[in-house]
Amino acid sequence: MMFTYQDLLFSVALAVYVAASVMVAAVRWGHKCEPYARRADYYYPAWKVIVLSFLSNVLMAPAIFLPTEADAVLQLRLLLMMASPFFCAVLLFSYFGRVLKIFSWQKPVYALAFPFGVMAATATVFAFVPGTQLEGVFCQWFFAVGGVLSLAFLACFVVAFRMVVRTLSRFSEENWSNPEDFPKQYASRIIWIPALHLVVSWVMAFIGTKAVLSAGLLVLSVLNVVLLIGILSPHRAQEVQLLETEAAAEKEESGEPALSQERQEEILRAVRHCVEDEEAYLDPHFTLNDLAQRAGFNRGYVSYVMNTCFGGFFNYVNCCRYYHVSKLQLERPEAPVGELIDMAGFGARSTYYSIRRKLGE
Repeated sequence: MMFTYQDLLFSVALAVYVAASVMVAAVRWGHKCEPYARRADYYYPAWKVIVLSFLSNVLMAPAIFLPTEADAVLQLRLLLMMASPFFCAVLLFSYFGRVLKIFSWQKPVYALAFPFGVMAATATVFAFVPGTQLEGVFCQWFFAVGGVLSLAFLACFVVAFRMVVRTLSRFSEENWSNPEDFPKQYASRIIWIPALHLVVSWVMAFIGTKAVLSAGLLVLSVLNVVLLIGILSPHRAQEVQLLETEAAAEKEESGEPALSQERQEEILRAVRHCVEDEEAYLDPHFTLNDLAQRAGFNRGYVSYVMNTCFGGFFNYVNCCRYYHVSKLQLERPEAPVGELIDMAGFGARSTYYSIRRKLGE
């Protein structure tokens, strides 16, 4: 069978995309930076989902060998339409959902994996069978079911995307004791890759010409490589909870006094006992939520006291760490400063020097 130039270009572009997908899966499976590999499920919470998601692109392979067959091209378009929103949603939920300790997504999303698997397997089998099973009346209802599933997957993606965007908009370092506790910069960069992947995939699926498919597959291959580069290093320091807006925080923002003087002093004593006496600041991932739970007070009230008395949770905890370093220097003058900084709970040495400059020492 003679292939046209356009057929060959389409076949090569798809082969590149499948190869790039397999490469991402293989690297994510086999490469994890030390010492983070010892706790891979913590530092790389979505690594298993990434491997499975990218390996699933092997199902698109029929069109590599049968670029002139209508069934193979239709199978590819159907997979692009369904797989992109489904796996993009799963990847966002698997990583950021676990970071934020949000697990309500698991049952509904995993339940949708079954019809997706049935549709993908059926289309793949038909792609290898001679004839045009995916055309005509069968094609109409088969793609109708695929379209309904795709819209359900798109809804899941929108929820996942909104979860990450809302968290970014509400993020404040005053809720964490180290800037790395929530991967804000990583989230703001990576969030657009699945969104762009979804847009490109759906444009390809709806237009469906081999020229558009070829160009789109090459773009998706580049996105795969960009994503791989972004996920090689861990960007996670601490599991955190999505912060809820509380009445005390609202009062604080409006300038109204949130607590009586007696209540503030009570909270202040509990906070100082927890942070200073029990040396909770030595935990490099100590959060405002942790402090509120250990002190036994509402997180909004604790935040109000932190801002009123100490200039914020971040400033207070890291000042305690700074003075702990000074104490260790007297006790262990021979020890390297970097080692003492780590022992005091600083997640980054730059934070130590920033606090030192702020204190004028």
